[in-house]
Amino acid sequence: MPDTLSYRQELARKLIHIASSIIPLSIWYYGMGTMKIWIVSIAITLILLDFGRRYSTILQNIYGSLFLFVTRPIEFKRVSGAAWVFSGAALTILLFREDIVIVSLLVLSLADSAAAIVGLKYGNTKLFQKSLEGSIAFFLTSLVIILSLTSFPLGIQIIAAMTATVSELFSNETINDNLLVPFATAATLSIGTLL
Repeated sequence: MPDTLSYRQELARKLIHIASSIIPLSIWYYGMGTMKIWIVSIAITLILLDFGRRYSTILQNIYGSLFLFVTRPIEFKRVSGAAWVFSGAALTILLFREDIVIVSLLVLSLADSAAAIVGLKYGNTKLFQKSLEGSIAFFLTSLVIILSLTSFPLGIQIIAAMTATVSELFSNETINDNLLVPFATAATLSIGTLL
């Protein structure tokens, strides 16, 4: 099995990631009180299934037949991207207020996807383990989301977009960006409410 996915596989993976914007949109439509139990329950279920497939050939086969095309090799031994997305959403929902949660989860869905798509296609300048081009795409996308959906002072909005970008840039296999990005974005915006 190759160490990385092809551009086509990564693109498919990021289209699925963009589709995860259904989480914040559902929160916006139905309210956080209604969606909280569903999102936390899905996060717990996905984590349990990921650990279960380490010990169950049946679960491994089902998972492989459904998600092999968009699964990174390391995810066969660890938690899947989907489990990380729902875990990040659950953590953010449990800690922050609704409007901040919606913005933070949209940043995760859209800015992270923009960074990957631009970085894989045009990323020529290495920036730690990522690319400068991808990080610029992440920053600009997150800034547009934050500017469009919040009324914080411009300085707070820029700092929140920068914090989200830096958290994505320094995320790794131990601290996944699907967990770190929404938390860091929400924490920064929450601090902004106190100023």
